[in-house]
Amino acid sequence: MDLELTMELIKGRRSIRRFSKEKIDRKQLETLVEAAVWAPSGSNAQAWQFVVVDDESMLNRLMAFLPGVLQAPPALICLCIDYQRELDRAGKLGVDVLGIMDVSMAAQNIMLAAKAMNLGSCAIRGFNEEVMRMALALPENVKPELLVLLGYPENPVKAPARRPLDEVLHWQKYRQKDEVYNG
Repeated sequence: MDLELTMELIKGRRSIRRFSKEKIDRKQLETLVEAAVWAPSGSNAQAWQFVVVDDESMLNRLMAFLPGVLQAPPALICLCIDYQRELDRAGKLGVDVLGIMDVSMAAQNIMLAAKAMNLGSCAIRGFNEEVMRMALALPENVKPELLVLLGYPENPVKAPARRPLDEVLHWQKYRQKDEVYNG
């Protein structure tokens, strides 16, 4: 595997909020979910469920319940946690913590795979859970946790500056601002 290409992919991924109207092929959407299921999973619970929405009418209806989203994307993936499976497989720690971590790592895999397909993506947590639950016909034990909006970027954005490593990287122990690392 080419590390330089991997880093380029990671650094090039942006949160895209404006998409062209071009539809995404269902095979591509399946590949994105396949990328998601290969994310790490605490206690190997794999308690995630993924609901893909690519119906334009349904996407337009959901937009009313996604504050801050300015237009319906061509597709979205709702990442859910089956809390009963999480409890059965990973216990209380799974329910309290691991499921959210698993969904977050699955979302990152989706977004990186989307970037590799020249798709834009944006993770959204601000939505009405009950509306999403009803709209997607989720059973009681399955909770929507995160949405990933997907589409072809209308206007790709430039990466914002990142903090330098010497500001965020610590070796062996946390060092205060005025401390100098001496190896």
